[in-house]
Amino acid sequence: MAAILSQYSTTGFYKAPVSKALMGSVFLACTALNTPALAHLRPYLLCRLPESFAEPWRLLTSRLTFLDTKDLVCGALLIYYFRIFERRFGSHKFSSYLLATGLLATLFEAAVVYAIRPLGFHDGLLPPGPYCLIFPLFVNFFFDIPRVVTTHFVGFPVTGKTLTYILGLQVCSTSSANFVTALCGIAAGLVWRSGVLNWLSVPGFVARACDLTIGRLLRSQAPALGAVGATLELQRQQQMELLEQQLQINRARDHRTRHGQGYAETLVGPDHHGWQANQNEPQPAGVNNAEQQEEQVARLVDMGFDRESVVNALRAANNDLNTATNLLLQEG
Repeated sequence: MAAILSQYSTTGFYKAPVSKALMGSVFLACTALNTPALAHLRPYLLCRLPESFAEPWRLLTSRLTFLDTKDLVCGALLIYYFRIFERRFGSHKFSSYLLATGLLATLFEAAVVYAIRPLGFHDGLLPPGPYCLIFPLFVNFFFDIPRVVTTHFVGFPVTGKTLTYILGLQVCSTSSANFVTALCGIAAGLVWRSGVLNWLSVPGFVARACDLTIGRLLRSQAPALGAVGATLELQRQQQMELLEQQLQINRARDHRTRHGQGYAETLVGPDHHGWQANQNEPQPAGVNNAEQQEEQVARLVDMGFDRESVVNALRAANNDLNTATNLLLQEG
């Protein structure tokens, strides 16, 4: 799995030790529980309500890892994609976020399952795995990551976020139990975003102790400067795609100047965030190009991207914000 992930990313788990620990522990635990030596421990990671209320520790153990390989693959990919929020929040705040939303999602799920099981909509078995940590992050993913259209398929726009949403739908559509888990996780993410849970956080001394101990083992090296892809073939392919996209944007700008905005939008597709329109508006006199570029860098860094990656992406995209964002999302 590591080879598959590294093929499409040059940044890996740089500045994301918590995500690295979560993904690594889930992968190792699932692999170990599928060996004959430890297969007898699998029942301890199952939680069925309301019977398990007599053994409340099962609510915790059932969150530790996935038991099926297919769930592991989807869950690990989602953890990998969402590591961008650890870079944006910082490891301490990200850990606090996982703690708060994970606890709240578990409480929501237990209450909902207890209420609907008599109606026959749920068998009471909670899906094993850290879904309570993953699904709340879809709230941040929806609100904070821009929707940049990369292409169209059968008339529907395909964005840099489409694959992540498909993985989420794949997980929650597996069963009614997974669907309930997903809804409870999203509800927990919305509650956190409202600011109600800001008081719940990992103590500072605990965070510092973890950083000085296991944090040293989990640190990842910074990505190679100027790297675009994992192989020369991928680099050439991405550079050709960027060049083609930049040519289309430049052609659209020329047609917008000559024929108006409508024809240009036909060439490059609708822009849902207004970035392209804002970039094409006449700039006030005296605005320095360096200041404009620094503003673009700050905007992308605030989204959680590493500054060096942002500078490289803007350079490769000829300072076009849409193209640079698309490149960063593809690298992520």
